[in-house]
Amino acid sequence: MAGAPNTGDLNREQYDAVEHAQGPMLVLAGAGSGKTRVITRRIARLLERGINPRSILAVSFTNKAAAEMRERMAKLVGEKASDELWLSTFHSFGVRFLREENEALGYDGKFVIFDQGDVLGLLREILRQGHDRSLDIGAILSRISLWKNAFLAPEDVKHSDFEYDAIAREVYPVYEDQLRSMHAVDFDDLVVLPVRILRDREDIRKKWQQRFRHLLVDEFQDTNRSQLELVRRLANELNNVCVVGDDDQSIYGWRGADVGNILDFERYFPGAKVVKLETNYRSRKPILDVANAVIAQSRAKRHDKTLRSAKGPGPKVRMVALPDAAHEAKFLVSEIRALAKGTDASPDGQPIRFGNMAVLYRSNQQARILEEELRIGGVPYKLFGGTQFFDRKEVKDAVAYLRVLVSPRDSLSLRRALVNPSRGIGQQTMARARAHASRTGVTFAAAMRQLDELDVPSRAKASAARFWDAVDKARAGLRADGSLVEITRTLLRETGYMGMIESDDSKHGERRKDNLSFLLRAIERYEKRSRAERVTLPQFLNSLTLRAEEEEESDPGNRVTLSSLHSSKGLEFDVVFLIGCVEGQLPHSRTTDPKVTEAAPTDVDEERRLFYVGVTRARELLYLTRPERRTMRGQVRPRVPSRFLEGFPDHAWESYSPHGARPLEAEEMADMASALLARLRE
Repeated sequence: MAGAPNTGDLNREQYDAVEHAQGPMLVLAGAGSGKTRVITRRIARLLERGINPRSILAVSFTNKAAAEMRERMAKLVGEKASDELWLSTFHSFGVRFLREENEALGYDGKFVIFDQGDVLGLLREILRQGHDRSLDIGAILSRISLWKNAFLAPEDVKHSDFEYDAIAREVYPVYEDQLRSMHAVDFDDLVVLPVRILRDREDIRKKWQQRFRHLLVDEFQDTNRSQLELVRRLANELNNVCVVGDDDQSIYGWRGADVGNILDFERYFPGAKVVKLETNYRSRKPILDVANAVIAQSRAKRHDKTLRSAKGPGPKVRMVALPDAAHEAKFLVSEIRALAKGTDASPDGQPIRFGNMAVLYRSNQQARILEEELRIGGVPYKLFGGTQFFDRKEVKDAVAYLRVLVSPRDSLSLRRALVNPSRGIGQQTMARARAHASRTGVTFAAAMRQLDELDVPSRAKASAARFWDAVDKARAGLRADGSLVEITRTLLRETGYMGMIESDDSKHGERRKDNLSFLLRAIERYEKRSRAERVTLPQFLNSLTLRAEEEEESDPGNRVTLSSLHSSKGLEFDVVFLIGCVEGQLPHSRTTDPKVTEAAPTDVDEERRLFYVGVTRARELLYLTRPERRTMRGQVRPRVPSRFLEGFPDHAWESYSPHGARPLEAEEMADMASALLARLRE
């Protein structure tokens, strides 16, 4: 091509990534460098070259990212072509794969996906049978999940003398057997099982390799071993694998992510083209100068990158030292109020919306004292990454009822439905049903239908009969292609669950009613979206579980965001307060607890990357705050400034005097008094 290319709204590096035609490519996309634009424009360019959209698979890590990508693609190439592309997360791809290859899976195609609450309950039952003392079930599950992410089957796990490792190794095969017996999979299985099938079945592997001519993977630094193996086994002889990511933002090692996947990409895919995106369109220069200085001090192997600001100069990063955590919280509230009013705290004197400000921290515990101060100060806020909608009890109860309709082997959901609400079917009745099932070789569900043959209370027999009548009626409605939302509403009412919820007039009861109503609306929305094709309840339940984090209905509105550093990845704000910049908090202190140390070793280099992620969330203004002391057991102890605060270029930062030292204005005092009175009334 003669002369400079017509790059349009792409810079030179982005253009190179978009135009690359054949073979593997690694796009090292620094924070705020426009990676989503590159991915979507690259797909559009492939379509321009005549590539069939059905032969392109683009994978991201969250449903939110996949939805954003689909929305952008629709604008670029039209709704029809966008719908034909395979745009998904790793887990939703796994569901589609397993549904198509259910024969190789060995299930009947109606597998159920267990979420974390389900698998914790399953592990609790397994441990009750062989261990007579209290154990941290989460620590057991963490190990099993890490082994699956590393693509280790039960027989591949090496012996360890550490207690929790030994127990998890013993439980792992039993856990897998229990899942299979219920035709269930956990989230890790949605990647692991497709990889096993692709590994063991050459015919299936060739089919899927021929299906896709181009693979694109976003956030490749967050992939684990199983996800890497999935990409490798889907790639055909063309090796048209494009991965986009940033090793400097690899912060999920504790849950199995392997930064080595992106560092060694060229070893896995020889001859790969490497493109670096270093122009940052998000942050002002001082923020990036601090970020570059922090990450350059990393001792870990990394791809060398230096972010350059497209936005140019801006206010210096503000370093703030406060006496203790209480003063730190008071300062934050005072400064946020000042920024919102557009006082001299604001870089240009203009007001900044609460919704454009965020407070980031290493540990969720740090938010407690801050929440209290924000409430007293009348500052609206939202917690990002709090309790998910599908973790709420009434929602999990209702989903359990729906699973009973389609998954006869799911004894976990059946037991939950049977005891919520209480209907006289106790643990002793269910234990006798399990024993009957074991003797006769029937399922637990079949045994619960045969209570008349067992020595159990009459009330239990009558309650079970009414329960199964409601279930059978709902199943008949499904067979007749009835409305899912009406079937669900009738089932919950006829089993007494809806009545139990509606009888609670407390504030907690109102929230439970609202949550149940929202679940019913979610079912209704799904039906409307899927009207073009026949909706099945198993598909809906899988969709519901996979998209749980998106089912919050509340509008964040104009509120300050409170978020852990891990949850903040992918977000950006005009003003960011990164608090608790002291040793022991950031980086987090190493622990001697074997439940933590062996399952997820603390990595100072990963902590540095976490700090880097927090810094690069800021667009215009960044505060780094630290308490100078803390009180423990009545003793005042100094706090050491974080090592990550060292080595900043002098021109990029300044010591900042707490804005909270000024006297409060009369209007601010009135606002705070009103907020406090409102809270006391509650």
